[in-house]
Amino acid sequence: MGDFRHDPPPLHRKKVILQMKLLKVFYLISIIFFFFSFCNAEEPPSQNQPENSLLVRVTQPMEDMVTKTAHTAVEEVQAAAKEAHTLGKKFLQGLINIMIAASPGKTRVYLPAPSSDPNSGLTVGVLPVFLFVNKKEEIQHILAPSLTYNHTFGINSTMRHYWYPHKNAQMFIIASYATETNRRITFRYEDSQFLSEWFYFKCDLTVRRDGSFRFFGFGPRSEFKNQSNYTLKDNHFQIFTGINFLERLRLTLSNRYRLANALDGPIHSLPSITTFSPRPEGVDIQKAVLAQRLTLSYDSRDLILAPTRGHLFNLFEEIAGPLGGDTKYDRMGLEARGFYPLKNNQWITGWRFLVEGENGSKTPFYEQSLLGGKDSLRGFGDARFIDRNKMNLTIEERIRVYTLSAFNVNVDFELTPYYDTGMVFHDPDNGRIWDLHHVGGLGFRTVVRPNVVGIIDLGFSEQGTALFVGIDYPF
Repeated sequence: MGDFRHDPPPLHRKKVILQMKLLKVFYLISIIFFFFSFCNAEEPPSQNQPENSLLVRVTQPMEDMVTKTAHTAVEEVQAAAKEAHTLGKKFLQGLINIMIAASPGKTRVYLPAPSSDPNSGLTVGVLPVFLFVNKKEEIQHILAPSLTYNHTFGINSTMRHYWYPHKNAQMFIIASYATETNRRITFRYEDSQFLSEWFYFKCDLTVRRDGSFRFFGFGPRSEFKNQSNYTLKDNHFQIFTGINFLERLRLTLSNRYRLANALDGPIHSLPSITTFSPRPEGVDIQKAVLAQRLTLSYDSRDLILAPTRGHLFNLFEEIAGPLGGDTKYDRMGLEARGFYPLKNNQWITGWRFLVEGENGSKTPFYEQSLLGGKDSLRGFGDARFIDRNKMNLTIEERIRVYTLSAFNVNVDFELTPYYDTGMVFHDPDNGRIWDLHHVGGLGFRTVVRPNVVGIIDLGFSEQGTALFVGIDYPF
Protein backbone atom coordinates (compact mmCIF):
# COMPACT_ATOMS: atom_id res chain seq x y z
CA MET A 1 0.00 0.00 0.00
CA GLY A 2 1.58 3.30 0.99
CA ASP A 3 5.35 3.41 1.33
CA PHE A 4 6.77 6.20 3.44
CA ARG A 5 10.55 6.29 3.57
CA HIS A 6 10.78 8.50 6.64
CA ASP A 7 9.96 7.65 10.27
CA PRO A 8 8.75 10.05 12.96
CA PRO A 9 11.53 12.31 14.35
CA PRO A 10 13.86 10.64 16.90
CA LEU A 11 12.89 13.16 19.59
CA HIS A 12 9.24 12.22 19.17
CA ARG A 13 10.06 8.51 19.50
CA LYS A 14 12.10 9.14 22.67
CA LYS A 15 9.22 11.07 24.27
CA VAL A 16 6.76 8.31 23.44
CA ILE A 17 9.10 5.63 24.82
CA LEU A 18 9.57 7.61 28.04
CA GLN A 19 5.80 8.03 28.45
CA MET A 20 5.23 4.32 27.95
CA LYS A 21 7.89 3.40 30.53
CA LEU A 22 6.39 5.76 33.13
CA LEU A 23 2.92 4.33 32.49
CA LYS A 24 4.17 0.77 32.84
CA VAL A 25 5.80 1.57 36.22
CA PHE A 26 2.68 3.36 37.48
CA TYR A 27 0.30 0.60 36.52
CA LEU A 28 2.59 -2.13 37.78
CA ILE A 29 2.33 -0.47 41.19
CA SER A 30 -1.46 -0.26 40.76
CA ILE A 31 -1.67 -3.95 39.85
CA ILE A 32 0.32 -4.93 42.94
CA PHE A 33 -1.92 -2.80 45.14
CA PHE A 34 -5.20 -4.16 43.84
CA PHE A 35 -3.92 -7.73 44.00
CA PHE A 36 -3.02 -7.10 47.63
CA SER A 37 -6.51 -5.71 48.27
CA PHE A 38 -8.08 -8.76 46.62
CA CYS A 39 -6.02 -11.19 48.64
CA ASN A 40 -6.98 -9.43 51.88
CA ALA A 41 -10.63 -8.75 51.07
CA GLU A 42 -13.15 -10.05 53.57
CA GLU A 43 -16.62 -11.18 52.57
CA PRO A 44 -19.42 -9.50 54.58
CA PRO A 45 -21.12 -11.75 57.11
CA SER A 46 -23.80 -13.81 55.40
CA GLN A 47 -26.29 -13.12 58.17
CA ASN A 48 -26.35 -9.42 57.21
CA GLN A 49 -27.57 -10.23 53.69
CA PRO A 50 -31.02 -11.62 52.91
CA GLU A 51 -31.07 -14.82 50.92
CA ASN A 52 -32.52 -13.08 47.88
CA SER A 53 -30.41 -9.88 48.09
CA LEU A 54 -28.21 -10.83 45.14
CA LEU A 55 -31.23 -11.56 42.94
CA VAL A 56 -32.80 -8.27 43.98
CA ARG A 57 -29.65 -6.28 43.20
CA VAL A 58 -29.32 -7.90 39.80
CA THR A 59 -32.91 -7.71 38.61
CA GLN A 60 -34.38 -4.68 40.40
CA PRO A 61 -35.14 -1.95 37.85
CA MET A 62 -33.63 1.51 37.94
CA GLU A 63 -36.67 3.08 39.58
CA ASP A 64 -36.17 0.95 42.72
CA MET A 65 -32.40 1.35 42.78
CA VAL A 66 -32.02 4.25 45.24
CA THR A 67 -34.28 4.60 48.27
CA LYS A 68 -32.01 6.36 50.73
CA THR A 69 -31.02 9.99 51.01
CA ALA A 70 -27.56 11.20 50.14
CA HIS A 71 -26.99 11.87 53.84
CA THR A 72 -27.68 8.20 54.57
CA ALA A 73 -25.30 7.22 51.79
CA VAL A 74 -22.51 9.21 53.43
CA GLU A 75 -23.19 7.48 56.73
CA GLU A 76 -22.92 4.11 54.95
CA VAL A 77 -19.58 5.10 53.45
CA GLN A 78 -18.25 6.16 56.84
CA ALA A 79 -19.53 2.96 58.44
CA ALA A 80 -17.83 0.88 55.80
CA ALA A 81 -14.58 2.71 56.46
CA LYS A 82 -14.76 1.84 60.17
CA GLU A 83 -15.31 -1.84 59.32
CA ALA A 84 -12.32 -2.06 56.97
CA HIS A 85 -9.80 -4.20 58.83
CA THR A 86 -7.12 -5.02 56.28
CA LEU A 87 -4.52 -2.56 55.00
CA GLY A 88 -5.69 -2.93 51.41
CA LYS A 89 -9.32 -2.31 52.34
CA LYS A 90 -8.43 0.72 54.51
CA PHE A 91 -6.36 2.27 51.74
CA LEU A 92 -9.04 1.68 49.13
CA GLN A 93 -11.76 2.95 51.44
CA GLY A 94 -9.67 6.06 52.10
CA LEU A 95 -9.52 6.77 48.39
CA ILE A 96 -13.28 6.27 48.15
CA ASN A 97 -13.92 8.71 51.02
CA ILE A 98 -11.85 11.34 49.20
CA MET A 99 -13.65 10.71 45.89
CA ILE A 100 -17.24 10.69 47.21
CA ALA A 101 -19.12 13.57 48.79
CA ALA A 102 -22.85 14.06 49.28
CA SER A 103 -25.52 16.61 50.07
CA PRO A 104 -29.32 16.35 50.08
CA GLY A 105 -30.52 15.36 46.63
CA LYS A 106 -27.04 15.30 45.11
CA THR A 107 -23.94 13.10 45.33
CA ARG A 108 -20.53 13.98 43.88
CA VAL A 109 -17.78 11.56 42.82
CA TYR A 110 -14.37 12.90 41.76
CA LEU A 111 -12.36 10.74 39.37
CA PRO A 112 -8.99 11.25 37.65
CA ALA A 113 -9.16 11.16 33.84
CA PRO A 114 -5.75 10.05 32.50
CA SER A 115 -5.35 8.17 29.23
CA SER A 116 -2.57 7.35 26.82
CA ASP A 117 -3.82 5.74 23.64
CA PRO A 118 -1.43 5.38 20.68
CA ASN A 119 -3.33 7.90 18.56
CA SER A 120 -3.84 10.85 20.91
CA GLY A 121 -0.89 10.36 23.24
CA LEU A 122 -0.92 11.26 26.93
CA THR A 123 -4.01 13.04 28.30
CA VAL A 124 -4.51 14.15 31.91
CA GLY A 125 -7.42 15.76 33.71
CA VAL A 126 -10.28 15.36 36.16
CA LEU A 127 -13.80 13.93 35.82
CA PRO A 128 -16.29 14.89 38.57
CA VAL A 129 -19.56 12.95 38.52
CA PHE A 130 -22.80 14.36 39.98
CA LEU A 131 -25.74 12.07 40.77
CA PHE A 132 -29.22 13.66 41.15
CA VAL A 133 -32.28 12.01 42.66
CA ASN A 134 -35.99 12.78 42.24
CA LYS A 135 -38.64 13.21 44.93
CA LYS A 136 -38.75 9.44 45.33
CA GLU A 137 -34.98 9.54 45.96
CA GLU A 138 -34.27 7.60 42.76
CA ILE A 139 -31.30 8.40 40.51
CA GLN A 140 -32.72 10.26 37.54
CA HIS A 141 -29.86 12.39 36.21
CA ILE A 142 -26.07 12.05 36.06
CA LEU A 143 -23.83 14.98 35.10
CA ALA A 144 -20.19 14.20 34.33
CA PRO A 145 -18.17 17.20 33.13
CA SER A 146 -14.45 16.81 32.54
CA LEU A 147 -11.48 19.04 31.87
CA THR A 148 -8.40 17.48 30.26
CA TYR A 149 -5.16 18.52 28.61
CA ASN A 150 -3.35 16.94 25.68
CA HIS A 151 -0.12 18.16 24.08
CA THR A 152 -1.57 18.05 20.55
CA PHE A 153 -5.19 19.08 21.12
CA GLY A 154 -4.76 21.44 24.08
CA ILE A 155 -7.45 21.91 26.70
CA ASN A 156 -10.61 19.87 26.16
CA SER A 157 -13.81 20.61 28.09
CA THR A 158 -16.58 18.00 27.99
CA MET A 159 -20.08 17.85 29.41
CA ARG A 160 -21.99 14.56 29.75
CA HIS A 161 -25.63 14.32 30.79
CA TYR A 162 -27.37 10.98 31.40
CA TRP A 163 -31.12 10.85 31.98
CA TYR A 164 -33.23 7.84 32.99
CA PRO A 165 -36.90 8.76 32.33
CA HIS A 166 -38.09 5.28 33.32
CA LYS A 167 -36.69 1.83 33.99
CA ASN A 168 -36.44 0.72 30.35
CA ALA A 169 -35.14 3.93 28.80
CA GLN A 170 -32.07 6.10 28.90
CA MET A 171 -30.85 9.20 27.15
CA PHE A 172 -27.47 10.87 27.07
CA ILE A 173 -25.92 13.98 25.55
CA ILE A 174 -22.17 14.52 25.20
CA ALA A 175 -20.65 17.81 24.05
CA SER A 176 -16.92 18.50 23.92
CA TYR A 177 -14.70 21.28 22.61
CA ALA A 178 -10.90 21.28 22.38
CA THR A 179 -8.73 24.30 21.67
CA GLU A 180 -7.22 22.42 18.71
CA THR A 181 -9.27 20.55 16.07
CA ASN A 182 -11.44 18.22 18.16
CA ARG A 183 -15.19 18.82 18.53
CA ARG A 184 -18.07 16.49 19.32
CA ILE A 185 -21.82 16.48 19.96
CA THR A 186 -23.64 13.19 20.56
CA PHE A 187 -27.29 12.57 21.37
CA ARG A 188 -28.74 9.11 21.99
CA TYR A 189 -32.10 7.88 23.21
CA GLU A 190 -32.93 4.19 23.68
CA ASP A 191 -36.11 2.55 24.93
CA SER A 192 -36.42 -1.25 24.91
CA GLN A 193 -40.18 -1.05 25.54
CA PHE A 194 -41.18 2.02 23.57
CA LEU A 195 -44.89 2.88 24.04
CA SER A 196 -45.52 -0.81 24.85
CA GLU A 197 -43.52 -3.91 25.71
CA TRP A 198 -43.63 -5.01 22.06
CA PHE A 199 -41.66 -2.16 20.51
CA TYR A 200 -38.01 -1.11 20.55
CA PHE A 201 -36.75 2.34 19.57
CA LYS A 202 -33.33 3.97 19.44
CA CYS A 203 -31.97 7.09 17.76
CA ASP A 204 -28.35 8.19 17.57
CA LEU A 205 -26.99 11.52 16.30
CA THR A 206 -23.28 12.41 16.26
CA VAL A 207 -21.43 15.40 14.83
CA ARG A 208 -17.69 15.26 15.42
CA ARG A 209 -14.27 16.31 14.22
CA ASP A 210 -11.34 14.22 15.50
CA GLY A 211 -7.74 14.86 14.49
CA SER A 212 -6.12 11.92 16.30
CA PHE A 213 -6.68 9.20 13.69
CA ARG A 214 -3.83 7.38 11.94
CA PHE A 215 -3.87 5.50 8.64
CA PHE A 216 -1.31 2.72 8.13
CA GLY A 217 -2.61 1.13 4.94
CA PHE A 218 -4.88 -1.86 4.37
CA GLY A 219 -4.56 -5.45 5.51
CA PRO A 220 -3.45 -7.31 8.65
CA ARG A 221 0.25 -6.50 8.09
CA SER A 222 0.10 -2.78 7.45
CA GLU A 223 3.38 -1.40 8.75
CA PHE A 224 3.76 0.99 11.66
CA LYS A 225 6.36 3.07 9.82
CA ASN A 226 3.83 3.91 7.09
CA GLN A 227 1.43 5.75 9.39
CA SER A 228 -0.10 9.05 8.40
CA ASN A 229 -2.36 11.40 10.33
CA TYR A 230 -5.83 12.56 9.36
CA THR A 231 -8.79 14.49 10.77
CA LEU A 232 -12.13 12.73 10.41
CA LYS A 233 -15.12 15.04 9.96
CA ASP A 234 -18.05 12.74 10.64
CA ASN A 235 -21.77 13.44 10.83
CA HIS A 236 -24.18 10.56 11.20
CA PHE A 237 -27.78 9.93 12.16
CA GLN A 238 -29.27 6.50 12.81
CA ILE A 239 -32.76 5.29 13.79
CA PHE A 240 -33.58 1.79 15.05
CA THR A 241 -37.12 0.40 15.21
CA GLY A 242 -37.79 -3.13 16.36
CA ILE A 243 -40.37 -5.67 17.51
CA ASN A 244 -39.88 -7.82 20.62
CA PHE A 245 -41.36 -11.32 20.41
CA LEU A 246 -41.13 -14.74 22.07
CA GLU A 247 -39.72 -13.13 25.23
CA ARG A 248 -36.05 -13.02 24.17
CA LEU A 249 -36.12 -12.37 20.42
CA ARG A 250 -36.11 -9.04 18.58
CA LEU A 251 -36.21 -8.06 14.91
CA THR A 252 -34.75 -4.60 14.27
CA LEU A 253 -34.59 -2.42 11.17
CA SER A 254 -32.19 0.52 11.20
CA ASN A 255 -31.60 3.37 8.78
CA ARG A 256 -28.25 5.17 8.86
CA TYR A 257 -27.13 8.33 7.11
CA ARG A 258 -23.46 9.29 7.28
CA LEU A 259 -21.66 12.26 5.74
CA ALA A 260 -17.89 12.11 6.30
CA ASN A 261 -14.54 13.29 5.01
CA ALA A 262 -10.90 12.53 5.88
CA LEU A 263 -8.61 15.57 5.81
CA ASP A 264 -4.99 16.23 6.72
CA GLY A 265 -4.51 16.08 10.50
CA PRO A 266 -2.86 18.40 13.03
CA ILE A 267 0.02 16.10 14.10
CA HIS A 268 2.88 17.73 12.21
CA SER A 269 5.45 15.10 13.21
CA LEU A 270 3.63 12.61 10.96
CA PRO A 271 3.00 12.66 7.20
CA SER A 272 -0.44 13.81 6.08
CA ILE A 273 -2.88 11.30 4.64
CA THR A 274 -3.13 13.22 1.35
CA THR A 275 0.50 12.25 0.65
CA PHE A 276 -0.21 8.54 1.11
CA SER A 277 0.22 6.62 -2.12
CA PRO A 278 -2.00 5.23 -3.42
CA ARG A 279 -4.51 7.58 -1.84
CA PRO A 280 -7.32 5.60 -0.14
CA GLU A 281 -10.93 6.11 -1.11
CA GLY A 282 -12.62 8.81 0.97
CA VAL A 283 -9.66 11.17 1.44
CA ASP A 284 -10.18 14.89 0.84
CA ILE A 285 -13.63 14.26 -0.63
CA GLN A 286 -16.96 14.22 1.19
CA LYS A 287 -18.84 10.93 0.92
CA ALA A 288 -22.44 10.16 1.81
CA VAL A 289 -23.56 6.72 3.02
CA LEU A 290 -27.23 5.74 3.24
CA ALA A 291 -27.58 2.20 4.62
CA GLN A 292 -30.32 -0.08 5.94
CA ARG A 293 -29.62 -2.92 8.37
CA LEU A 294 -31.84 -5.83 9.42
CA THR A 295 -30.87 -7.56 12.69
CA LEU A 296 -32.25 -10.66 14.37
CA SER A 297 -31.30 -10.79 18.06
CA TYR A 298 -31.54 -13.30 20.88
CA ASP A 299 -30.89 -11.80 24.31
CA SER A 300 -31.02 -13.70 27.62
CA ARG A 301 -28.76 -11.31 29.59
CA ASP A 302 -30.02 -10.23 33.00
CA LEU A 303 -28.81 -6.63 32.45
CA ILE A 304 -28.08 -4.70 29.28
CA LEU A 305 -25.12 -2.48 30.29
CA ALA A 306 -23.63 -4.50 33.16
CA PRO A 307 -24.63 -8.14 32.67
CA THR A 308 -23.65 -10.91 35.06
CA ARG A 309 -25.11 -13.88 33.14
CA GLY A 310 -26.77 -14.84 29.88
CA HIS A 311 -26.06 -14.62 26.15
CA LEU A 312 -26.54 -12.22 23.26
CA PHE A 313 -26.55 -13.21 19.59
CA ASN A 314 -26.91 -10.74 16.70
CA LEU A 315 -27.17 -11.82 13.07
CA PHE A 316 -27.32 -8.88 10.66
CA GLU A 317 -27.22 -7.81 7.04
CA GLU A 318 -26.65 -4.23 5.88
CA ILE A 319 -27.11 -2.78 2.41
CA ALA A 320 -25.88 0.66 1.31
CA GLY A 321 -26.75 2.38 -1.93
CA PRO A 322 -30.26 1.30 -3.11
CA LEU A 323 -31.92 4.39 -1.58
CA GLY A 324 -29.13 6.86 -2.38
CA GLY A 325 -25.69 7.94 -1.21
CA ASP A 326 -22.24 7.75 -2.81
CA THR A 327 -21.37 4.25 -1.60
CA LYS A 328 -22.71 0.80 -2.48
CA TYR A 329 -21.97 -2.37 -0.54
CA ASP A 330 -23.48 -5.44 1.11
CA ARG A 331 -22.32 -6.31 4.62
CA MET A 332 -23.13 -9.34 6.76
CA GLY A 333 -22.03 -10.24 10.25
CA LEU A 334 -22.48 -12.29 13.41
CA GLU A 335 -21.86 -11.21 16.99
CA ALA A 336 -22.06 -13.47 20.05
CA ARG A 337 -21.52 -12.71 23.73
CA GLY A 338 -21.63 -14.87 26.83
CA PHE A 339 -21.40 -14.27 30.59
CA TYR A 340 -20.91 -16.93 33.28
CA PRO A 341 -20.86 -16.05 37.04
CA LEU A 342 -19.06 -17.94 39.79
CA LYS A 343 -18.87 -17.59 43.58
CA ASN A 344 -21.89 -15.37 44.08
CA ASN A 345 -20.92 -13.17 41.08
CA GLN A 346 -17.45 -12.48 42.45
CA TRP A 347 -15.99 -13.98 39.25
CA ILE A 348 -17.72 -13.32 35.93
CA THR A 349 -16.24 -14.81 32.78
CA GLY A 350 -17.21 -12.85 29.69
CA TRP A 351 -16.46 -13.40 26.02
CA ARG A 352 -17.35 -11.85 22.69
CA PHE A 353 -16.90 -13.11 19.13
CA LEU A 354 -17.48 -10.89 16.09
CA VAL A 355 -17.05 -11.60 12.39
CA GLU A 356 -18.24 -9.37 9.54
CA GLY A 357 -17.42 -8.48 5.97
CA GLU A 358 -18.53 -6.39 3.00
CA ASN A 359 -18.18 -6.76 -0.76
CA GLY A 360 -18.54 -3.20 -2.03
CA SER A 361 -16.29 -1.28 -4.37
CA LYS A 362 -14.93 2.22 -3.74
CA THR A 363 -16.08 2.08 -0.12
CA PRO A 364 -14.45 4.85 1.95
CA PHE A 365 -11.69 3.38 4.10
CA TYR A 366 -13.30 4.67 7.33
CA GLU A 367 -16.53 2.81 6.41
CA GLN A 368 -14.82 -0.59 6.07
CA SER A 369 -14.12 -3.15 8.81
CA LEU A 370 -11.98 -1.55 11.54
CA LEU A 371 -10.03 -3.09 14.45
CA GLY A 372 -8.31 -1.34 17.33
CA GLY A 373 -9.35 0.92 20.19
CA LYS A 374 -11.15 0.63 23.50
CA ASP A 375 -13.72 -1.91 22.22
CA SER A 376 -11.43 -4.22 20.21
CA LEU A 377 -7.68 -4.97 20.31
CA ARG A 378 -7.11 -2.66 23.27
CA GLY A 379 -3.34 -2.58 22.77
CA PHE A 380 -3.74 -0.53 19.58
CA GLY A 381 -5.21 2.84 18.70
CA ASP A 382 -8.59 3.37 17.06
CA ALA A 383 -8.90 1.92 13.54
CA ARG A 384 -5.33 0.56 13.56
CA PHE A 385 -6.23 -2.23 11.06
CA ILE A 386 -8.58 -1.73 8.09
CA ASP A 387 -9.88 -4.02 5.35
CA ARG A 388 -13.11 -5.45 3.94
CA ASN A 389 -13.49 -8.24 6.54
CA LYS A 390 -12.62 -8.69 10.21
CA MET A 391 -12.68 -11.23 13.02
CA ASN A 392 -12.33 -10.44 16.73
CA LEU A 393 -12.39 -12.59 19.89
CA THR A 394 -12.23 -11.21 23.44
CA ILE A 395 -12.15 -13.09 26.75
CA GLU A 396 -12.01 -11.39 30.14
CA GLU A 397 -12.43 -12.31 33.79
CA ARG A 398 -14.28 -9.66 35.79
CA ILE A 399 -13.16 -10.16 39.39
CA ARG A 400 -14.94 -8.25 42.15
CA VAL A 401 -12.19 -7.26 44.58
CA TYR A 402 -14.19 -4.94 46.83
CA THR A 403 -17.80 -3.90 47.37
CA LEU A 404 -18.90 -0.65 48.93
CA SER A 405 -22.47 -0.52 50.25
CA ALA A 406 -23.78 2.96 49.53
CA PHE A 407 -26.79 4.61 47.88
CA ASN A 408 -28.78 1.48 48.84
CA VAL A 409 -26.86 -0.51 46.21
CA ASN A 410 -23.49 -2.18 45.90
CA VAL A 411 -20.66 -0.25 44.25
CA ASP A 412 -18.41 -3.01 42.88
CA PHE A 413 -14.71 -2.49 42.18
CA GLU A 414 -13.47 -5.00 39.62
CA LEU A 415 -10.04 -6.13 38.50
CA THR A 416 -10.22 -7.58 34.98
CA PRO A 417 -7.43 -9.45 33.19
CA TYR A 418 -8.32 -9.86 29.52
CA TYR A 419 -7.13 -11.24 26.20
CA ASP A 420 -7.98 -9.84 22.76
CA THR A 421 -7.17 -11.33 19.37
CA GLY A 422 -8.30 -10.43 15.89
CA MET A 423 -7.42 -9.70 12.30
CA VAL A 424 -8.67 -7.99 9.16
CA PHE A 425 -8.51 -9.61 5.72
CA HIS A 426 -9.46 -8.67 2.17
CA ASP A 427 -11.32 -11.82 1.08
CA PRO A 428 -12.94 -14.59 3.16
CA ASP A 429 -10.58 -17.21 1.70
CA ASN A 430 -7.33 -15.44 2.60
CA GLY A 431 -7.75 -15.05 6.36
CA ARG A 432 -4.73 -16.78 7.92
CA ILE A 433 -4.13 -17.67 11.54
CA TRP A 434 -0.65 -16.11 11.53
CA ASP A 435 -2.23 -12.74 10.70
CA LEU A 436 -3.90 -12.62 14.11
CA HIS A 437 -2.82 -9.83 16.46
CA HIS A 438 -2.81 -10.47 20.19
CA VAL A 439 -3.34 -8.17 23.16
CA GLY A 440 -3.06 -8.96 26.85
CA GLY A 441 -4.13 -6.47 29.46
CA LEU A 442 -5.64 -5.52 32.77
CA GLY A 443 -8.71 -3.44 33.48
CA PHE A 444 -10.06 -1.70 36.57
CA ARG A 445 -13.81 -1.03 36.64
CA THR A 446 -16.23 0.72 38.99
CA VAL A 447 -19.74 -0.69 38.60
CA VAL A 448 -23.09 0.41 40.01
CA ARG A 449 -25.62 -1.97 38.52
CA PRO A 450 -27.80 -1.92 36.56
CA ASN A 451 -26.32 0.72 34.25
CA VAL A 452 -23.33 2.70 35.59
CA VAL A 453 -19.85 1.46 34.58
CA GLY A 454 -16.54 3.33 34.57
CA ILE A 455 -13.48 1.63 33.06
CA ILE A 456 -9.71 1.92 32.92
CA ASP A 457 -8.16 -0.60 30.51
CA LEU A 458 -4.41 -1.07 30.03
CA GLY A 459 -3.38 -3.17 27.03
CA PHE A 460 -0.06 -4.55 25.79
CA SER A 461 0.59 -5.45 22.15
CA GLU A 462 3.53 -5.84 19.79
CA GLN A 463 3.14 -2.15 18.97
CA GLY A 464 3.38 -0.95 22.57
CA THR A 465 1.08 0.03 25.43
CA ALA A 466 -2.34 1.67 25.33
CA LEU A 467 -4.48 3.06 28.16
CA PHE A 468 -8.20 3.72 27.69
CA VAL A 469 -10.49 5.47 30.17
CA GLY A 470 -14.24 5.72 29.57
CA ILE A 471 -17.82 4.78 30.31
CA ASP A 472 -19.41 1.33 29.77
CA TYR A 473 -17.91 -2.13 29.34
CA PRO A 474 -16.24 -2.90 25.99
CA PHE A 475 -19.00 -5.51 25.53
